[in-house]
Amino acid sequence: MTWNMNKEKNIIITGATGFIGSFLTEMGVEKGWKVTAWVRETSHTENLPSEVNLVKAGFTDKQKMIEALQSIERQSGPIDYIIHNAGVTKTINHKDFDRVNAENTARFFEAIHESGISILKFVLMSSLAALGPGNPKTLEPLHPDDIPKPDTLYGKSKLKAEKIIRQSSLPWNIMRPTGVYGPRETDYYLMLRTVKKGLAPVTGCKPHFLSFVYVKDLVKAVFLALETPISQQIFHVTDGNTYTDREYRDLCCKMINSKALKVTVPHWGLKAVSFISEISARPFKISPTLNKDKYLTMRAINWKSDISKTINMLHYSPEYNLHRGLEESIQWYKNEGWL
Repeated sequence: MTWNMNKEKNIIITGATGFIGSFLTEMGVEKGWKVTAWVRETSHTENLPSEVNLVKAGFTDKQKMIEALQSIERQSGPIDYIIHNAGVTKTINHKDFDRVNAENTARFFEAIHESGISILKFVLMSSLAALGPGNPKTLEPLHPDDIPKPDTLYGKSKLKAEKIIRQSSLPWNIMRPTGVYGPRETDYYLMLRTVKKGLAPVTGCKPHFLSFVYVKDLVKAVFLALETPISQQIFHVTDGNTYTDREYRDLCCKMINSKALKVTVPHWGLKAVSFISEISARPFKISPTLNKDKYLTMRAINWKSDISKTINMLHYSPEYNLHRGLEESIQWYKNEGWL
């Protein structure tokens, strides 16, 4: 397939009903593209834009996926782009990390190959967790070419998905965003809610170096990775800044509740709370935000990330620093009655 940037694009987005996926879908619609939301049978699709084509093909039946891909091409024309955003970040059954993030990716990719469709670009939404935290002594930023050393089950499963994609001859790019926040997000939101209630915690006696990316900046980077002729690359995505956990905590206090009690939780205390949270949630078959994987992520001191490659190759220019992004997020949470 040859590049024609003036042609109306045809795009498939998996995981379209989730936090990041919903913003990806809205961007596709905003650009005037033909957007297909690829979801599971059980997905809640009532909030998807009316312009979106809905395909409930899931990821477990390869033949069903092949037929769905061929059907989309017959009805909408050649498929230009695919964003594979579907996955899990937390789960009750730890085996689901590999099953959903790695095995489903492999099966979906096989279906794309065997369907006979030809695409301009496949973008995998991975995570900085696939690389693992940076060196706590040198505090050097993480670079896309660093040797991956993921320390969480989630990170290991995302790295497996990356390896599957990298073996393909299809044109692909892999996105490794850092912590993503914004309207509709539910994990970082808990920090805001906790501060609102009067408690502002950080962990450990030393500052932790963090990076963030506002969801709208991430979406912009993903579409840049789609539309560039450049392929077979891994891109880190942040807002270009590094923050300490203390700075993040203080900013939340300033914006939500300046009288919140600032406390420091030792790592052993965080570990104990995470263990209890995970065990307590099992009988109710829910995935708690605070769990073993989250503890390992929060314990890490260095989540600095080098995005020079993303800036230079994709001409990525983030518009939101943490202050502006939190401001917009908090306003949304207030409007929706979350705060």
